[in-house]
Amino acid sequence: MAITIRTAATGSGSYACDPCSARIASSAWRRRASTAVAAAGVALLLSSCAFLRGRAADREIVVDLPTTRTEAVRRTLETFREQGYDVRTTLTSGTNPETEPFRQGDAADAVFRAAITSSGSTSRVVFSGTYRRRQLGGLMHGDDREVRNSDDELERALWARLSNLALTLKKT
Repeated sequence: MAITIRTAATGSGSYACDPCSARIASSAWRRRASTAVAAAGVALLLSSCAFLRGRAADREIVVDLPTTRTEAVRRTLETFREQGYDVRTTLTSGTNPETEPFRQGDAADAVFRAAITSSGSTSRVVFSGTYRRRQLGGLMHGDDREVRNSDDELERALWARLSNLALTLKKT
C-alpha cells in the first residue's frame, strides 16, 4: 500500500506505508511548514517596522497666494522683516530670500529661506530652513540640518517659528 502526499511546493510523492516512511514524510512536511511560517514571520516583522517608522517629517511649508510674483516677493520680504529677521542681500534675494543666521536660544544658529514662484496671477511661497547645533558654548557648530516638523525640542521650536512666518504671510 502506498500513500500519496500532494503539496503545493513539491508536487506529489509516493511513500510506502510503513511507520518509518510515514515519520520521514511527516518530518519533511514539518520542516517545509516551519520554513514557510518563519518566512511569513520575517515578512510581517519587516512590514510592521516600516509601519512604525511612520511618514517622513515635513520639511517645507507651502503658501499659495492669489497675487503676482512681484507682490508675493514684496509681501514675503515684509513678513521676514516684520518678524524681526534680517534678510541677506544677494542677486537672488528677490525670488529666493534668505535670512541672516540667527540664534535659537543657546542651542543652535538657524537660517530660514523662501522660494517664490508664480504662474499668471497666482504665486507660491515655499518656506524652509536649516540649522547648526552649537557646541562647546558656541565655539563650534555641528553639520547643517534641515528644519523638520519632528519630536526634537529644538526642531519643534524652529518649526513653530517657520509656521508663524507662513501664517503671517497668509494674513497680509
